[in-house]
Amino acid sequence: MRRLDPATSIGLTVLVIVLMMNAVNFIDGLDGLAAGISLIAGVAFFTYAYLLSVQMGSTRATLPALVASLLIGCSGGFLIHNFSRARVFMGDTGSMLLGLLMATAAVTLTGYVDPGALDGRAMLVPALLPLLLPLAVIAVPLADLVLAVSRRTLAGRDPFAPDKQHLHHRLLDLGHSHRRAVLLMYAWTALISFTVVALAFAPWWAVLPIAAIAGIVLAWVVRNGRGSSGGTDAATTGTAA
Repeated sequence: MRRLDPATSIGLTVLVIVLMMNAVNFIDGLDGLAAGISLIAGVAFFTYAYLLSVQMGSTRATLPALVASLLIGCSGGFLIHNFSRARVFMGDTGSMLLGLLMATAAVTLTGYVDPGALDGRAMLVPALLPLLLPLAVIAVPLADLVLAVSRRTLAGRDPFAPDKQHLHHRLLDLGHSHRRAVLLMYAWTALISFTVVALAFAPWWAVLPIAAIAGIVLAWVVRNGRGSSGGTDAATTGTAA
């Protein structure tokens, strides 16, 4: 398998870091949202790195697993105080730190496995999945980032100018409470992340039907599972771009 040249590798690494830091910062608009999504991402990274090391028969204390553990600890410890109603707010510095840890886990995980050194088709998917997993764990923040930048650019505004049209704001507009909107964002992140992780170690025909059913249920809840509290049970953090 052909390797990237050093300049390309450095460029892609910088791109991943900047992208993840800004994606987490953009999603930090409701109490506990950024910390919870980072926690789910950390668990997904750790689960994949640990199971892959078991399957390969290598040491369990790999760098990706250790970085993911650090992300889990930071996010989980902060989430206790940041979930609705929040008593502590992370601000841009905190959200970007979580994005940096997430990017570090992604970069180290991607470089952990050499597909050319693996024999047989059984290891092909686990070897190539690190390229997909970083996108899966930030699928929700990344979608929000892309939509926000596109929306503002097409409107002739600064791409980083704050507005109230993020995905979590749209959930609030649909009638969900703050807490329910955050939990729905958690659910979508977990569904996408752990579906990708499961595909590495389980047959696709067993994973995809379950994921599809869960996705349909979540979509129904987003559209029809609104409560009567409307969004008055928690305050937003006010730090999202």
